Amino acid sequence: MKRRSSNWVVASTIGETWQKFWKEAGQLPGAAWAEWAKVMALGLGIFSLMTLGLTKLGQTVFNGPLQAWDEAMLLPITQALPFTFAKAVTLESPGNMAYLIPLVICAVMFAVWRSRPLMAASIAAAYLLQYALVWIGWGVWNRARPDLIADGLAAPGLHSFPSGHATVITATFGFLFYLWARSSRNSLEQILAFVLFVAWTVVTSMGRLALGAHWPSDIFAGWIIGGSWALTMIVAFERGAAIARRQQKL
Repeated sequence: MKRRSSNWVVASTIGETWQKFWKEAGQLPGAAWAEWAKVMALGLGIFSLMTLGLTKLGQTVFNGPLQAWDEAMLLPITQALPFTFAKAVTLESPGNMAYLIPLVICAVMFAVWRSRPLMAASIAAAYLLQYALVWIGWGVWNRARPDLIADGLAAPGLHSFPSGHATVITATFGFLFYLWARSSRNSLEQILAFVLFVAWTVVTSMGRLALGAHWPSDIFAGWIIGGSWALTMIVAFERGAAIARRQQKL
């Protein structure tokens, strides 16, 4: 009678996935990984400076036109939204860690088991490294959250600028939806992927505004920072993949 293994299925699957990733990652040309890492490092440096500049600019005009504009726009925007405060709790959930972490893990594992180690690493980096940009903004400016909606009930104690939700969904889903569009040869499907990404990002961000968790300028800054990081990961992935294809054909 065959003895059953005492290993947990989850643990053994993670271990096998990890081993498969490192084995196949080692089979890619080193130049591909080097180019991938170089583009990421360059993008992280450039957009760290951009985030610092945006934050300093926001902080400089905080007591002037920026804050006045935010206060004037927040309530009209939320009142115009076609969903309630309660529904906003559900709509903003794609930007929460409880949603994103399992999604990213599954996407990474799927890429590994499809023998796409560069793609797997890029998905992980698209999610993880955007936090470095958000933390720059939070570290420089301790902007207070709004208290105009439900007396600030849904506004967490963390710094407000930039919006972490807007940044993470733009960066992470931007790269994932790009991979979807990239894998399709149908132009209509590619357009659909882009439209769904924009809708997904806007609805989730508007959910944050409806809860009173952010000022409008926090959301706009998050879109800019997250979009910049998604673009960095797209370029890094494509340049690394191009080198891998070119060298493996030699």
